[in-house]
Amino acid sequence: MSSTTDVYPIVGIQEGLDPNKHEQLRKVPLRMEVDEWFSSQKLIYINQRALFFPAIWKFSQMDPREKLSWFQIAGIHGKPFVSWDEPGKKPALPEKGYCTHNSVLFATWHRPYLLLFEQVLFELMKEEIKKYPQKDRPELLEAVKTWRLPFWDWAQKKPVGGNSKKRDYNVPLAILKKEVDIRMPTPEGHGLCQNALYQFNMPGNITMGDPSLKDLKITASKIQDPQSGKTYTYPFDKCEATSRHPKGPGVTQDWVDGKQDNQAIVQEMRDYKWDPINNTEDSSSGNLTASLRGAFYRVLTIETFDSFSTKRAPNHGADNPVTKDHAFDSCEGLHDNMHIWCGGDSTDPDSNNIRLMGHMSHVPVAAFDPIFWIHHCNVDRMAAIWQVLHDNSWFDGTDPRDEDLGTFSISFGHKDKPTDTLRPFHKDQHGNYWTSDDVREVTALGYTYPGLEKWLYTTNGVYDKQKHLKALKKTLNNNYNSDWSAQQKAKITAGPDQPNGPPLRSLSTLPAKPVDLTTHDYVVNVLYEKFALNGNKFIIHIFVGKVPDEVPYQWNTTQVGQVANFSTEPGSMGTSEDGCQNCRAQQADHSESTGRVVLTNALITRWKNQIEHEAPGSGPSRLGSMHPRDVVRFLQTHLNWRVTSMGRLVDLPSLKVSLAVGKADHPADREQMSRYYDYRAAYEVTSGRPGGVAPADQLYPPGAHYTLPSGN
Repeated sequence: MSSTTDVYPIVGIQEGLDPNKHEQLRKVPLRMEVDEWFSSQKLIYINQRALFFPAIWKFSQMDPREKLSWFQIAGIHGKPFVSWDEPGKKPALPEKGYCTHNSVLFATWHRPYLLLFEQVLFELMKEEIKKYPQKDRPELLEAVKTWRLPFWDWAQKKPVGGNSKKRDYNVPLAILKKEVDIRMPTPEGHGLCQNALYQFNMPGNITMGDPSLKDLKITASKIQDPQSGKTYTYPFDKCEATSRHPKGPGVTQDWVDGKQDNQAIVQEMRDYKWDPINNTEDSSSGNLTASLRGAFYRVLTIETFDSFSTKRAPNHGADNPVTKDHAFDSCEGLHDNMHIWCGGDSTDPDSNNIRLMGHMSHVPVAAFDPIFWIHHCNVDRMAAIWQVLHDNSWFDGTDPRDEDLGTFSISFGHKDKPTDTLRPFHKDQHGNYWTSDDVREVTALGYTYPGLEKWLYTTNGVYDKQKHLKALKKTLNNNYNSDWSAQQKAKITAGPDQPNGPPLRSLSTLPAKPVDLTTHDYVVNVLYEKFALNGNKFIIHIFVGKVPDEVPYQWNTTQVGQVANFSTEPGSMGTSEDGCQNCRAQQADHSESTGRVVLTNALITRWKNQIEHEAPGSGPSRLGSMHPRDVVRFLQTHLNWRVTSMGRLVDLPSLKVSLAVGKADHPADREQMSRYYDYRAAYEVTSGRPGGVAPADQLYPPGAHYTLPSGN
């Protein structure tokens, strides 16, 4: 407990709610999907927007020296690496922010962080009501009491250009313009308001590194390229606003003013589809890339909280043999890809070795970009959904991944437990901190998400868990289970030797009914040391086919997917030469992370369309079937991987890439979830190649390997 009572209590928005926070059927407002909320013409949402946009602009323009300013709250995540709402507290590790990455606390720590942001906005929205005539205030007060921070469902395909029949991944509508038209207390009744979701602008048009900010100023990041030895400067101190996918070279006026290339984010998110004639996005002949919504769905099927929450690798090797199958994908890993897609890669350097990258791509400054908050709201939603599906799973400090690698408030080597404090977030005016146990149930915090309303699923006035799970699973299957759709289409449509059968196309246009399926599943599992390149951000690219000659790689090539290491070079994390002690501790500890790229759907497209691949040597140029003997043989020739950092190819000595052959159950009943299990390493594909996994790496349980039948 803090020794001071001068703290800000984060309690969530509780006005008008049942005071019994732990009532199982407690009714609370929903955090809405941001496009639905932004576009709705219902009066309550029009009124919410009328209060929200002036409030969030005011929030963004608060003096950075104020504790509840956007600047200081964003700084909790990383830079400027000072204590927040903890007067006199000394850091457990110098020059480190509070955020928990590569940690089992990843999901739970960010929950009160979002609650803080939401609560401050709520209070500012209430202040906006005073600008309206007395007669309008009751409906505006009702609107603000039911408002909650919206989430960006980046895994949901949405109508493109208003066409409900053409759907794809997209950025939120609310971030696209510098001004938004909202209701206003003027004679006209509406007008344009500055949009703080477009970008964060520094108050008073000063730079983030303005000397007047003193200890609060944001410093430039000095990042060394381990390949060339050159040190590059990322001038976050020179900008007056945040950027997404900035263009260089050097400190341009666009960098100072903020530059948003949101279309670049869209291109990163979207599938690449196969059309043998036009190769257009309108094709229904299948995807050549891994599915974003499919990745979201698969993470929800992970069985244990440790595996779900963190990308940190479990122990392995001769001293710590793997005894059971474990997930290589995670909530944190999927979150990392979205950060990199939103921020973009490094630009080419100028003559002074200055490079640029978007704020979302750099851990210490990511939370300054407004898209961070609606992105992390969706990550929190993912965790809340997972908790309903797996409500008996939690963590207890006994898993090797529970050993923390340190933050501003957590000592290196500490065993994380659900009763540990989530600093710096206080839950009351007495200075008590939130814990993971405290934030486990979101309704107690004053909100929930669509589909998680327990009060809608009762029998005789009592919560009916099975009724709820059936409805939730049906929604998840319909919205995200692209694997199920792909396998059903593969079953119903014609194979390469069936010219008269129905071609591969949209499932809704096919006549046959879905059936129960048990299929083969193919994934690329990746393990790497998080700080292998001095902690530099890097991307592991997975290809099926010839690797393109030019970097950066584009999605309309043979690239199927990627694993992003959302990290930071130790020297960039602080102002001294010592840099980030946490990063250095993790580097010395050889802290490992995991990732996964699913190949199955992309392989179905290659098989069904008999796509020709350039085959070196005597390997097959086309995929013969989806049976492991054909897939493994095909991938012996065509599975490739590369690593890039700072826009160039790099070597990653710690990299371990494996192909795993598993099984998937896809029930015809949409009220049941698909199941993925029994993965075996196909060492013949990767063994002996740079970065390829061999049996001696012991990443899989004994006997969990697939071997090609003799004669293949």
